[in-house]
Amino acid sequence: MPERYQLEFHPEYSELDRESLMEIFTKHFPGFTDSRMRAMSRQQLISLIQEQEGFIVPEEGSGDLSDMPAPVGRYSRKEVYLPKSMAPGQGMYYCWEGADAAVEAAISLAKGDVSTREWNLGEDVPEGSLLLTVLGTTPPLVAAMETVTSVTEEKVYVEPLGVLSDPICLYDLESMIDSGLPRSSKALSLSTGKRVLKSLHKLVKEPQQLVISAGQCLNGSDPHSNDAVHALAMLQRDYEDVPLCDGCGRDVGSETSVHFFHPHDGLRKWDIQDHVDETGLLCQDCHALVHGPTKKRLQKVLSAAPRCPECGEGNPRRALWGDPAIFDDDNFVIMGCVLPIGPGAEWVCRNCETPYAVVAHPETLMPEDWVQSILENKRSRKSQ
Repeated sequence: MPERYQLEFHPEYSELDRESLMEIFTKHFPGFTDSRMRAMSRQQLISLIQEQEGFIVPEEGSGDLSDMPAPVGRYSRKEVYLPKSMAPGQGMYYCWEGADAAVEAAISLAKGDVSTREWNLGEDVPEGSLLLTVLGTTPPLVAAMETVTSVTEEKVYVEPLGVLSDPICLYDLESMIDSGLPRSSKALSLSTGKRVLKSLHKLVKEPQQLVISAGQCLNGSDPHSNDAVHALAMLQRDYEDVPLCDGCGRDVGSETSVHFFHPHDGLRKWDIQDHVDETGLLCQDCHALVHGPTKKRLQKVLSAAPRCPECGEGNPRRALWGDPAIFDDDNFVIMGCVLPIGPGAEWVCRNCETPYAVVAHPETLMPEDWVQSILENKRSRKSQ
């Protein structure tokens, strides 16, 4: 990764919002379109400004921006297939996921796994209904639209129409339909449902800027002011990366918290996407490590189950050397009694069955390097 794209913050520019940065950027690069600038992360804008002003020595040939790498922080927009209109007799049900369930709901939506989702419906939903999910974050986010295909006593089966990975604030939707929407799950009236669908088409096509002040970075938990950043980061992930910690790569589900890679006092008023771009989702162990790096914490993280180096799958089986007479546990793989020369496998991938071991030990990796390791993990997934 070229030096100019590393997360190094100039003390002045790191305080500016996106609009101010774009104004300065335009003075140096007048040929850039507004849409191209908005497709860049804040740090790319800052680094290129610094390069022009002499803070960063440009690499040879870097003056030509036509071959500039794809933005690190920006995400791949997910396709949304909203129906043009509501079919005769079709209704719309409004599913409100409160603050305590918002991140879990975002994970289920991003994974496309409705079989494990805990639906907060509260009443029967007729088959064929449109299902609009809203996350009760701060501020609330419109997250997804689905069609109910069948309903049983225990399960609701749906056909996803799209996860709204571009942030859409519920307040903008309410403003467009000129009516408030409930903070609980319920069926919407036919007229309200039609206005909601029409307004969503406009918001999907032309998302409104959502500026928020995120809270302070806390290990192990998120203040409510960070839950929208957390949920949106989940909605924008590829399905295979949804439950993974950005640090150790373990499958930890919703047991992550938001870590900001820039100095953060909880007062930065930025576009929500800028917060997400410079955020990592870390398990409690990794978050503790980046806030207070110690050898003991690093050893604990490195001893945890790592992702497969071959296919990237998390949640491997533990390799068990020996040949016990009776042993039946899906979390282990019997490797036999013949030990290999050198380090033996510690893990076996559930997906591709590759055996592997952790080769970076506390003696060779310093705790201070862990933040850079997390950034590289995030960059590598974005570039795939």
